[in-house]
Amino acid sequence: MSKNSIFANSITVIIFLTLFANSSYSSAQTSVWQVSKNNQQIYLGGTIHVLRPQDYPLPKAFKTAFKQSQILTFETDINAFSRPEFIKLMLQSLSYQDERTVESVISKPTYQKLKNYAEKKGLSLNFYRKAKPGMLMSALLMTELKQLGISEEGIDLHYLKQAKKYNKATQFFETPAEQLSFLANMGEGNEDNFYLNLLTDLTNTEQEFAQIIQYWRTGDSEKLAQLMNESMQTQYPKMYQYLLLDRNNNWLPKIEDYFKTSEVEFILVGAAHLVGEDGIINQLKRKGYQVKQL
Repeated sequence: MSKNSIFANSITVIIFLTLFANSSYSSAQTSVWQVSKNNQQIYLGGTIHVLRPQDYPLPKAFKTAFKQSQILTFETDINAFSRPEFIKLMLQSLSYQDERTVESVISKPTYQKLKNYAEKKGLSLNFYRKAKPGMLMSALLMTELKQLGISEEGIDLHYLKQAKKYNKATQFFETPAEQLSFLANMGEGNEDNFYLNLLTDLTNTEQEFAQIIQYWRTGDSEKLAQLMNESMQTQYPKMYQYLLLDRNNNWLPKIEDYFKTSEVEFILVGAAHLVGEDGIINQLKRKGYQVKQL
């Protein structure tokens, strides 16, 4: 795999928002909600950014929401991630531009653990010696996912393609550059703990993600929030603030503006943004919107 393709893939893999699915689960509920107010309605769908081919078809609620909507809104335009100009920006943003290296920002014991793990996965830290934590984290996670048979196409990309196929309008909450900044800031100033926690998380990838996707597919928002949001809030409070809470708060006014339009919008964002006390679903409920889980 070329350097460009490695980095292009890595931007789609923010660890707390990247899941894989098991299509054997079925339930009366899914991670799709219909939200209504004053005879206007929208749909909200919790997405998974990476899936296996066999995880399709998706739960029927996604198809229902897609058919009923005229506009699809995503976190960002992920098609931009493979464009040469964006890859150049990504390499600059996710790499140290000063004297720092992976080895210089963490302790020797942590570096040795990281090196041992990477070598077991067939990766050389020398190749990533100037990588910021977000870049290295993404490369390691992508390696884990690929070993589990995961492909790069998830719900977001699937519905971007469907929107184009059926001539539906698309909108985006954030620019690709804004999303890149989230990844570039990961672990900043707390690199040692970041990598130690990452190594622990990576060793449990298959088991923990299988649990998460079970709750996602059966619409168990409470357990999904416990596994995804609460662990992030405990281990990485600053990351929880800028990666989830701040973005939820930024998106909420835009979502409310959709109730002023005649079109029906289907909003597709990472599942972690919808669930939990600070999630968009609870925030809409507190504002008096009628929310129905499909």
